[in-house]
Amino acid sequence: MTDAAVRRTHLERTAVILFVGYVVVYAIVCGAVIVSGWFAGVMEDHAERVFWGGAVLSFVTLAVLALAAAPGWRDDAREARRIAWTVRLGLVLLLLSPALCIGALIADFYG
Repeated sequence: MTDAAVRRTHLERTAVILFVGYVVVYAIVCGAVIVSGWFAGVMEDHAERVFWGGAVLSFVTLAVLALAAAPGWRDDAREARRIAWTVRLGLVLLLLSPALCIGALIADFYG
């Protein structure tokens, strides 16, 4: 195997693990929120907007990680670049989306 093929295999494995892990965490959090009966409508308007921004961003994160884990073309070098770029973007979004949601909850509690 060439260096590009080895790198692609490693990145594909990383992308799939991140995607599956994020789906499991996403399902647990969404299920817990649904079961608890909580909804964002009880928040103040400014905090609610930030919360929903984080919620939408978490869905975008899911889509980006799914794109990273999706099978690609035969060109190993090109696919390694695509997967690396989408994994990096997914990790940034993975950190930003809960920060917005938690920040909105804190702002609403102290606001």
